Amino acid sequence: MRLYEAHGLLRAERTPAGWRVYGPEQIARLHQVIALKSFGFPLSRIAELLSGGLADLATFLELHEHVLRREAKRVDRALRLLLAARARLAEHGGLSSDDLMNLTKETAMTDKRNDDLAAAYEAVAARHLTPVDQATLVANGYGGMDKPDADWNALGEEAARLMKTTDPRSVEAMDLARRWMGKVFEATGGDPALTRKMRTVARETHEQPAFAATSSASNDIMDFVSQAYGAAIAAGIMPRPDDAG
Repeated sequence: MRLYEAHGLLRAERTPAGWRVYGPEQIARLHQVIALKSFGFPLSRIAELLSGGLADLATFLELHEHVLRREAKRVDRALRLLLAARARLAEHGGLSSDDLMNLTKETAMTDKRNDDLAAAYEAVAARHLTPVDQATLVANGYGGMDKPDADWNALGEEAARLMKTTDPRSVEAMDLARRWMGKVFEATGGDPALTRKMRTVARETHEQPAFAATSSASNDIMDFVSQAYGAAIAAGIMPRPDDAG
């Protein structure tokens, strides 16, 4: 309770003798703090949320749902791997040592990799994106840089290929930039401030060891796309949203 007071989350009344007194209002506030803490918010962020009067509680519940759905997918994959092993066991009457080792290794590596990627992305996102920002991205269909996305993977592979052979002012590069930024604006709703935040989050996330070891995306690719985007704007192929590029 004193820790919550130190962070400005709770303010107790005082008796004439100086004893703390917690009435219905303070107890209700304490329940809010505990609920938000269970969603994974740090105390500093909880203080910001409570200062706004929790006007948008639906936003926080949506974020929590997003976390739970991600965990459900991880559990679903582990179950499918186990079911496949059971099917092999029923068909062949046993599992080889290699089967068991591969099953254990794949499950452990997949979970560890996914957890590392999620932790890396979420740590960066928490520094730059408010809960409202993150809810906006989720509502627009963007799950985060730690989630598989076939469209983004294809764009990244195309950008990596063009970087090796093509000038960013080429027609091919500018067309890539048009499609790339279209995906960005789809996620941010074209909001210039959120687009800038997303660019910062992406650049810092690429520098995290977990991403550097497993992802083909990089800041070099982002720089190439940025140059191509600027060329497309200069050529009149794309309009420039205010400060969003």
